[in-house]
Amino acid sequence: MITIDDITIKTKIMKHPWILARATVIFSEVIETKGWKVLRSTKPHPRFQEELWFQAPSFPKGTKNGKSDWEETVWIADRKLYEEIEEKLYNSYRLARDKEEGKNGAIEAMGQGNEIDIPENLEDINPDDIPL
Repeated sequence: MITIDDITIKTKIMKHPWILARATVIFSEVIETKGWKVLRSTKPHPRFQEELWFQAPSFPKGTKNGKSDWEETVWIADRKLYEEIEEKLYNSYRLARDKEEGKNGAIEAMGQGNEIDIPENLEDINPDDIPL
């Protein structure tokens, strides 16, 4: 039986209007399923409260009522395991997003590559002089 501890997720942030990230879900270091997506949504996710949703690898099956109909190529029969995969995918996405934003934020904080001026007299500050 596969548990969440047997699953590894690799996530890549995308520069796309509605595809936020793509992921590879690896089962027991043997089977890699590529094509998992973190997508922008118009409604908050019921558990994560962010406007996003997750899609397992799938292919377009056709058009129904003017909308594309998709068929998943990977199906997790155990609902609890699927929810744990979804949570692990969300955490992996958040880590990748925070890492990317952190890189960009550090560059912006440094004035697009300029050095930050740090006063030399930092050790002369008396902690009792700092208002709380």
